[in-house]
Amino acid sequence: MDNEAIEILKNYNNLENFGYAILFLYSVGGGYIGIITAGVFSSLGKFDLSLSILLAVCGNIVGSSLFCIFARTQKQEVFQLLKKHKRKLAYLQIMIKKYDWILFIVSKFIHGFRTFVPLAVGISKYNIIKFLSINFVACIIWGISLGLLGFYATGMFLPVLKVLLQYPYIFAVAFLSIMIVFILIAYVRKRFTKSNVSESKSVKL
Repeated sequence: MDNEAIEILKNYNNLENFGYAILFLYSVGGGYIGIITAGVFSSLGKFDLSLSILLAVCGNIVGSSLFCIFARTQKQEVFQLLKKHKRKLAYLQIMIKKYDWILFIVSKFIHGFRTFVPLAVGISKYNIIKFLSINFVACIIWGISLGLLGFYATGMFLPVLKVLLQYPYIFAVAFLSIMIVFILIAYVRKRFTKSNVSESKSVKL
């Protein structure tokens, strides 16, 4: 194993010393490094994987739910705090109407969006009970997938995790790149289908 990576993990937020409390608090902010690191430590026998995932999921649920509820009850304050991000919030509200639950799940894995999406929901007219229900499921998916990723990929993942700890935006860029590829494939397939339908109609005429 990469000893340098292990040392970085030990020093990162003192997870080994403060353990589950830090994992929970870190997850309130939606950070993915905490749960992945906890998965790695679980593989090394330092943490309990089930408890780590449970605490991370609970922290994520609490954090994103509070962001949404705060924005719903304190809209003017949120507008003031995020007045530099009006375009981003307006765009997110359009995306929420169009994709809702897909966006809620995907945003969990994208740096920045995981905070803005609950706030955008809060200041919109979107059904808050529906959001909290979908968010609950999204947090479970987020916690289990990243926790298992850290646990089962420890050996080959330690060098990668070392880079992620130093450059946390890499994960978001990689994830966005994959999403863009899938969107492009879906778009091309849709255009191809429409083209075939148009051709078939013209042939009938």
